[in-house]
Amino acid sequence: MAKPNLQQLLNDAKSVTPTNVSTKSTTTHAGGDDTRKRIVHKPGEVNISAYFPSEVKSALRLVQAKTGKNVKQCLAEALADYFRKYNVPVTLPLE
Repeated sequence: MAKPNLQQLLNDAKSVTPTNVSTKSTTTHAGGDDTRKRIVHKPGEVNISAYFPSEVKSALRLVQAKTGKNVKQCLAEALADYFRKYNVPVTLPLE
């Protein structure tokens, strides 16, 4: 049996209609709801991010090396100290 050539495969792909593609609109219309779903990577958690100079990342890596903690643990500790400084209660432990 001969292998199909690239052009034949492309022609075959054009004629196949995808079955898993939704035709439902995902845009927000005036007066309508947004039908898009947000993907949650870690249930119960949210992403908080910011841009800093590269020296901040280097300093964070040094703290990691000294403490043996990962980035999330180091930042959680820093945020807990910051919240404590301004007397902001955090009901859940930051891990």
